[in-house]
Amino acid sequence: MKTTISTFLLLLSCCFLSAQEDMQGTIMVKKKGRVHSVFFDNINNRLIGKDAYGNILDSAVVAFDMMVSIKGISYEEEVIGTTLSPLMQDRISRVDGATTLFFRNIKVKEKNGTSVDWPKFSVKMGHSYEKEE
Repeated sequence: MKTTISTFLLLLSCCFLSAQEDMQGTIMVKKKGRVHSVFFDNINNRLIGKDAYGNILDSAVVAFDMMVSIKGISYEEEVIGTTLSPLMQDRISRVDGATTLFFRNIKVKEKNGTSVDWPKFSVKMGHSYEKEE
């Protein structure tokens, strides 16, 4: 009985050693691609890019213009970067789900460093829609 158990344990340890040898040198690569879509993150109030593999590209959006109409008053802001100003964030934090944000003149920086004009799109507050190229 002892020899059977020890033989089984020896065989099992050999299997583990051979399995570890097969994994040596394996590198997992996370694929990254060009900007595939741009969407509004309504939690952090910013525009974010996403590539075809689903990776978030935080710094893909370089600049954009945003316009919103709240209770008949139109507010517009030119943004350099990805995030809205604290004043505009405060304004849109108090609106209902029927308010629409309009984004235009969106400049996106590709992986190779070139700047691309992105199509304009609109977003209803409370939803996170993507605009694909």
